[in-house]
Amino acid sequence: MPSVYIVEDETLLRDLVREMLTSREGFSVLGDCGDGAQGLAQCLRLKPDMLITDVRLPGMDGVELARQLREAMPGMRILLFSGLFNMPIIRRALLAKVDGIVEKKAGLAEMERAVLAVASGRSYFGDMVVRSMPDLVSGKMELPALETLTSREMEVLRLIAEGLSSRDIAEALGISARTAEVHRNNIMGKLDTHSAVGLTRIAISCGVVDIPGGA
Repeated sequence: MPSVYIVEDETLLRDLVREMLTSREGFSVLGDCGDGAQGLAQCLRLKPDMLITDVRLPGMDGVELARQLREAMPGMRILLFSGLFNMPIIRRALLAKVDGIVEKKAGLAEMERAVLAVASGRSYFGDMVVRSMPDLVSGKMELPALETLTSREMEVLRLIAEGLSSRDIAEALGISARTAEVHRNNIMGKLDTHSAVGLTRIAISCGVVDIPGGA
């Protein structure tokens, strides 16, 4: 019986996914939450067979959550879903070695097909991902290399995009202001941009944070 953990910040959708799973024989839902960092801690503690996670989450985005769990628990099955996929998010997800990607707008019927496929050891990629494959493989898309960032740098990037200063970031992460500034400079070097505005644009385009004021 595959055990599942759900990370989704929209309560209604989280409840729908939970209900879909519990209504099917053979699934056990170990828990759910609406925060990426909390989801990471809970998955490391509970060790579910499968993670179902949204991309856009507070605390830590779903792709980074998937990446860290893939490193910590290589055998975990991971299904990613989102209301908005773009090329950078898809590339990050594929580099994180997720087992499936499905769009929210595809509906619960396709979500169920994706869940069953991933739980049974197969991959499932929605239409948008399949259509994007040729450009990703051919390298036609010039995309930010977020995979070069460490986990700590991803945290710092998210906080920069949320408008925090180095001093604020230091306080939030429990590090010195000098260390926060070093992380900021390293991120700028890796992403080849030299302003907080540039970093914020990259963070938004790659799904690390939402568009300010967006849904």
